Amino acid sequence: AVVSTQSTGDVLEKENIDANFEERSFTVILRKVGPKALNYSLTIGNLKKEISPEECKVVPTKTGVTIHLFKVKNSMWSDLKQSKEEKKDEMPKMDKDADPSAGLMNLMKHMYESGDDEMKRTIAKSMYEAQNKQATGEASSLPDMGDMGAGFDDL
Repeated sequence: AVVSTQSTGDVLEKENIDANFEERSFTVILRKVGPKALNYSLTIGNLKKEISPEECKVVPTKTGVTIHLFKVKNSMWSDLKQSKEEKKDEMPKMDKDADPSAGLMNLMKHMYESGDDEMKRTIAKSMYEAQNKQATGEASSLPDMGDMGAGFDDL
């Protein structure tokens, strides 16, 4: 179990907890925490061994949340994450018959797992913002391009 403590005084409502568990990573997002209604995000990749995503869960407590991870194989973990020596630094293989979005997600997952701290923060932030937009029902739109298109009439 991974324990996150944030003294809220009240137990966090389950609808304010989003969790995504994968075989070797997980993300937990807490919304409207405490009197200031702050949002928190925790992403851990490169887990030491595989976990069973279906069995994993987040349990709210008076002091925060407890994240329960269930191992696929009953073995001793000396660390939560893989060491650098254990990492396989190979690009994920693209399957021509597979869903293109699944291939993109595998590539993003590889970039996250093999990236430095700045890369991980950037990817986690973009995923968090995308989930917030999806949760609030905002339509996705392209960012304002400013004056980037100026001058094309002169060509």
